[in-house]
Amino acid sequence: MARSPHRPFLLIVMVCAAALLASTAHAQPTQPSSAEIIQRIDQAVQHRTQSVTAYTVQELYTLYRNGEANPSVQATVKTTYSRDSGKDYAIVSQTGSALLSSAVIGHVLANEREMAKASNRESVALTSRNYEMHPEPGIVTQNGRPCVIVDLKARRKTPFLFNGRGWFDADDFSLVHIEGSPAASPSFFAGQTGGKRDYTKVDGFSMALRAEVHAHSFLFGDTRLIIDYSNYQIQLDPHPGN
Repeated sequence: MARSPHRPFLLIVMVCAAALLASTAHAQPTQPSSAEIIQRIDQAVQHRTQSVTAYTVQELYTLYRNGEANPSVQATVKTTYSRDSGKDYAIVSQTGSALLSSAVIGHVLANEREMAKASNRESVALTSRNYEMHPEPGIVTQNGRPCVIVDLKARRKTPFLFNGRGWFDADDFSLVHIEGSPAASPSFFAGQTGGKRDYTKVDGFSMALRAEVHAHSFLFGDTRLIIDYSNYQIQLDPHPGN
């Protein structure tokens, strides 16, 4: 029987297609069970807490009101974190309304300082102790990284926790992105508030990269606060967990 002249070509196509499917399957992580996802998230948070002993970061706060193109306030802040003592802040520069800066940015910094205290850290961490976690099926791409999405509901009504969703790295379950609204209304935004925050890897650990908060209140109207984080300097514990 004469061999089909197209057979070699068809074989090549089939081999290439099989190789492509195999590489695609290898590139996409298999989603573990919901219980394992939650456990891995808790472990990632614990590992970061035990490993990062201190850091400094520059934070640029930009506040807009009522859709205006130019910011009402802009402030550059140097943040110093210590695992033992929490966070301290130093204002590097500031322009715009002193009232808005004090009422909004000052209150944000005060809340962050309170949350970072060693005595409060466990009660505000993004763990199953503080949140009901419900992983969604499938793997998605967020900020160029394969992620699992987890629906998050605060177990207590406090402005230090939020209700929303989290995107976690499908490999190491570090935080990549969050969005939602406070579980209780912050006093500096009397109206509806919602926000999101992106994270990046610095020395192997998830650190805030950019945050954006939208709010409406009777006193200030519509506000949008953007926080950009840069110039991290991190100190790591050589023997985490000991």
